[in-house]
Amino acid sequence: MEQTEKIGFVGLGIMGQPMSGHLLAAGYEVFVYDLRRESMEIAAEHGAVPCSSPAEVASLSDIIITMVPDSPDVEAAIAGDGGILNGVQHGSVVIDMSTIDPATGQRMAELLRETGADMLDAPVTGGAIGAQNASLSIFVGGDAATFARCRPVLDVLGGSVMYMGAGGMGHTAKLANQILGATAMMGIAEAFVMAKKAGLDLNAFYDATIQGSGDSWHLRTLGPRIISGDFAPGFMAKHMRKDMRLAAQVATELDSPVPVTAIIGQLYGALLAAGLGDEGHHALIKVIEQMAASEARA
Repeated sequence: MEQTEKIGFVGLGIMGQPMSGHLLAAGYEVFVYDLRRESMEIAAEHGAVPCSSPAEVASLSDIIITMVPDSPDVEAAIAGDGGILNGVQHGSVVIDMSTIDPATGQRMAELLRETGADMLDAPVTGGAIGAQNASLSIFVGGDAATFARCRPVLDVLGGSVMYMGAGGMGHTAKLANQILGATAMMGIAEAFVMAKKAGLDLNAFYDATIQGSGDSWHLRTLGPRIISGDFAPGFMAKHMRKDMRLAAQVATELDSPVPVTAIIGQLYGALLAAGLGDEGHHALIKVIEQMAASEARA
């Protein structure tokens, strides 16, 4: 079914490429930009219209989605040379679906409001699998009426779309969520290494734990991949390191203690120092394996 809102999409990586594809499949006209020309060519094969800059995307779109790695990337896409601010139309909405510092999102929202545009912060969780299956969980912050307008677009991308409150609350909720995910991953890493070093069969251990209180999304999704030695990224370790840094930064500003988060961030830092930042974030177990001198594989 043809849709009336025209959608812009800036950032066609592991997540953005399938997300833009879902919007095309839902009948939206989609204008795209990515620093990598080959990514735009792939999107064009599915019907997207490549643009020369985020500004051009914004000039042609009613709703512009940004899906890029970090706070400086969002700032560049919106306020940099050729950024969205240079082409955005009065009444348009920018939806930032990246995981960034809430303060950066708030600053970008203020700049957009000066042009007559609005902004939602709507970061996602669910990784590449969630993006491919349109089953992402989406945390949304911003004006409630703007959220209602954009809800049909977000519903195309996520299986769960949750309104968190005023601007910045979406980004904050995502960082808190990342603390939950990283601590789950840390527990899996420590448990698997100890179990293997003690002589347990890891497949049998996994089958037993998913039946009990140790069960989790991370265990079911990433446990078998660890056991088989598959560390291809659905969500890169370097991005989890960034998220731990941002979570600790926000917690410091709030005087909210996050000692475990700080330790996990350091361990991800060690993973990056070993040159493994482009592996999946479940490669965290490799740091524990090195410390234990024991590899947790079947």
